[in-house]
Amino acid sequence: MALTLYEQETIINWNREEKTASIYTHDPSLIRKCDALCEKSEAITVVREGDGWKEYECPKSWIKVRMPRELTDEQRAELAERMKNMRKEEITDGMAE
Repeated sequence: MALTLYEQETIINWNREEKTASIYTHDPSLIRKCDALCEKSEAITVVREGDGWKEYECPKSWIKVRMPRELTDEQRAELAERMKNMRKEEITDGMAE
């Protein structure tokens, strides 16, 4: 049974005493991201899983609550130009191979 986007919830739980956090999710994109992290690090592990959901455990220092970065128009333009130059270099490097 496919879940609606509203039903694809994620619950992150931790307390002050323990050093780890629990991430329970039905969100397929977050599951893919956490699975990729599991392949790269032993610090995050799959605790349980079921039909379309997984629960992970990771260091609670990995969980961040912060405001999004606010950029000025000048900063945004500078970053866009930098990305355009990086893409140009990738294309040029790819042709050289």
